Amino acid sequence: MIEVAKEAGVRAVLASKAEVMRYYDPVRIHGYCRACEKYGLFWSCPPFDEAPLEKLPAWSHAVLLTQKTWVDPGSTKESLVDQFLAARQILGDTLERWEAGGSIGVIAGHCSDCSACTRSRGVACCSPDRMRYSLEGLGFDVTGLVEGLAGQKMDWSTGGVPAYLLIVGALLCSSRDIAEQLVVQCR
Repeated sequence: MIEVAKEAGVRAVLASKAEVMRYYDPVRIHGYCRACEKYGLFWSCPPFDEAPLEKLPAWSHAVLLTQKTWVDPGSTKESLVDQFLAARQILGDTLERWEAGGSIGVIAGHCSDCSACTRSRGVACCSPDRMRYSLEGLGFDVTGLVEGLAGQKMDWSTGGVPAYLLIVGALLCSSRDIAEQLVVQCR
């Protein structure tokens, strides 16, 4: 059963681990990661020595969060990036605020907790307790999660400015009760 709630542009969808794992495809998704210009520069993203999903605390349910941000049709690539980063920060703050005993947040894109990740200098993460993996870094197909579980469409513009940006995150919860409480908070 999927439950939906909304808070200030954030939409929350409750899903079981089994439902979420249908979109787990690390071999394919990490192939896309290898094409990223920032590949290997963040501890939250591949390559990994071991599968990070297996290192996370046990979870049985997820609250998938999406935030739609409308885009001005005249936006430039630079203004789109700025708008994306600002919206991502808002969703990241929401995830952090809603993390509670028994849940951990993950967000599409690399961790942005530090001003500069230490990985590019070959130094261990300076805030491992605050570092959050990316959904893609864990091996999840974000478009599949959004379209298959949240019932929303990603706007992948092929020749211009997209109508909107869809920022995506999730709270991985140790129980259905915790997940349900988080969805209620979103109402």
